[in-house]
Amino acid sequence: MLAFAGEGGLPNTVSFAGGQASRLSGPTGVPPVVSSADRRDALSSLTGGTPVFLSRKANPTVLGGLPVPARAMMLGAQAHPALARWPDVTGWQPHKPLAAAWDRAGRVRVEHPAGRFPLVLVLPGKSRDETLAWFALARGLLEPGGRLLAAMPNTAGAARFEKELANACGHITSLQKHKCRAFHALDDGGWREEVFAGWRILGERRAIPNTSFIVEPGVFSVDHIDPGSALLAAHLPGSLRGSVADLGAGWGFLSDAVLRHCPRVERIDLFEADARALACARLNLAGHAREIRFHWHDVCEGIADGYDAIVMNPPFHTGQATDVDLGRAFLRTAAAALKRGGKLYLVANRQLAYEAVLEASGLVWRNAGEAGGYKLLFAERR
Repeated sequence: MLAFAGEGGLPNTVSFAGGQASRLSGPTGVPPVVSSADRRDALSSLTGGTPVFLSRKANPTVLGGLPVPARAMMLGAQAHPALARWPDVTGWQPHKPLAAAWDRAGRVRVEHPAGRFPLVLVLPGKSRDETLAWFALARGLLEPGGRLLAAMPNTAGAARFEKELANACGHITSLQKHKCRAFHALDDGGWREEVFAGWRILGERRAIPNTSFIVEPGVFSVDHIDPGSALLAAHLPGSLRGSVADLGAGWGFLSDAVLRHCPRVERIDLFEADARALACARLNLAGHAREIRFHWHDVCEGIADGYDAIVMNPPFHTGQATDVDLGRAFLRTAAAALKRGGKLYLVANRQLAYEAVLEASGLVWRNAGEAGGYKLLFAERR
């Protein structure tokens, strides 16, 4: 792991400690599942793991010392106790739950990363284009002679991305521990800027093929319209009216369907935890004249009540790990937010047992149809 140590509790060195430091090694490829525990281990690899390594009395086995500047930027920022003694770390985090945790830790967070830093820490996202785009973003935030340091779980393809960064930087050093990799490179003036330029392009917004919908790498359903959402959109009744909420709205596909086919809807509220997806939704819904509200919000925390209808394709993954409880939390939030007589329209994978949650939440529900591995569950609060 990485260990910080310094006089008076202020870090001035970082060391690879207690693990195997290596040059490029290991298999390539991206295994399919990344758990939240994997990402916590990656964060530990990046930030120092156990707080004891922050003590100036600590004497870990040093396999390679790195200077730690007074300030740094963290892309994909996540709160961690090991950062407590390193106060000047600015964070950028597009996911609301993680951003809120960073804020609760009392750390500085920015909506749009800018400026130059001697060190940029990267906890990448889950897609290839997103990860490479974040490397390019980190490169643009470095001061001359600065260092780029990334950490990833092996299950997210750490070995592959380490080799990608080595191809751009030339010289790279790596640590393998906790089934994760932390790897870093120093800007020595010889980095291949054309590689980073190509990665920046990968991170740009784009239209989904054969549609006008704008998306950004890293958001859900970035290269096609999700078939479950398409199924729900095709079966939404045109009689929806009043105030409607779209929970986990993403880049706005279901909201667009509601606004196109339900002329008596007066207002729609989009609730989405990914700020990038919400920004795309603003673009995708710009042509509609009715009242539209955009909320960067963790739906699991609840929303205000009083909705005539709620539509949703609830998520059931945290990162790349299956998290059925996340979808169940969405259902409970929706049930609590409906007014009496309000209706819920949701689509889910056929094997997800959401019916019991609907009943426990006091909703009367019916299966409105199944196709392509998906089911439509329509419910009402009475």
